[in-house]
Amino acid sequence: MSASKSNTRWKPSLLAVALAVAASPSIPAHAQDTADFFKGKTITILVGAGTGGSYMLYAQLLADHMKRHVPGQPNIVVKSMGGQGGGLDTANVMQNTASRDGLTIGLIQQTVVHAQVINPQFVKYDARTWNWLGNMTYIANALAVWHTSKAKTIEEAKKFEVIAGATGPNSPTYIVPSFLNKHVGTKFKIVTGYRGTRDLDLALLRGEIQARGGSWLSVELNMPKEVAEGKMTPLVVASSKRDPSIKDTPTVIELVSDPRVKRAAEFLSTDADFSRAFFVPPGVPADRLAALRKAFTDSMKDPALLDEAKKRKMPISPTTPKDLEEATLKVVGTPKDIADMAK
Repeated sequence: MSASKSNTRWKPSLLAVALAVAASPSIPAHAQDTADFFKGKTITILVGAGTGGSYMLYAQLLADHMKRHVPGQPNIVVKSMGGQGGGLDTANVMQNTASRDGLTIGLIQQTVVHAQVINPQFVKYDARTWNWLGNMTYIANALAVWHTSKAKTIEEAKKFEVIAGATGPNSPTYIVPSFLNKHVGTKFKIVTGYRGTRDLDLALLRGEIQARGGSWLSVELNMPKEVAEGKMTPLVVASSKRDPSIKDTPTVIELVSDPRVKRAAEFLSTDADFSRAFFVPPGVPADRLAALRKAFTDSMKDPALLDEAKKRKMPISPTTPKDLEEATLKVVGTPKDIADMAK
């Protein structure tokens, strides 16, 4: 074969390669830049709840599996910031001092977006500016009583005082019994200052309190033996949807009849839309945000994560960033009269 023939046959191949490169978008190089940024680094998930509760369990489950899906496969660690005050400290940190490079992810308590409306004096954030990654599942809050309580039903809680533990006034552990006292006539004596649901469980075992709020799932995960033995009784669910595992338990909405109070109960019950929702602060570069969102979505479909979640009895029912954005706008845009009633 002559050199001229060889060159003639080679040139079309070079031309094809050149045309392919010219026609291809810049995504591969862009994706490589994103992978280069994350490679060798550590992403921190800040959790606005105490250790031992379901918030930490979901954060750790995500961390263990999401790192395989982030470009560059960075390490991911989970850090609890405690649950005092209903997790507002974490929300304030995420808004104002957390890094905006994509290396800090937040998981706040599901009432935090609502706190922007009903307790703005404690708020130094605007949830409408957050970049949501997604919500891992829908979890309803419940108020449950220990077997030592004289009250085992809402009607009995109107007759007998029940000591209920809470982490702070912006937490569902406080909001639910407080709402019931105000609008249903119960006699819960609320004691605040506990760091999280695990501390509340220990307080039950020590006899300090007789009731605790939070998700019924956290009760099932933390106290499976006590649940099986009938030592925990759910009184009410603070959600617009029933929890399948306690489907006969009444909802807060069903317990009130006044139309304005019912609207306030509906407003407070929508916090389950943010059950285990993760986000990054405003200002994260668009390519890294897109990579983190894709990694979250891919994690929710990961057979290894789903298998582990099933074994640990942790339901997975994800929702999208768009769902969370719409829910945030709806909550923050709540009419003043309803917000005042909830407050």
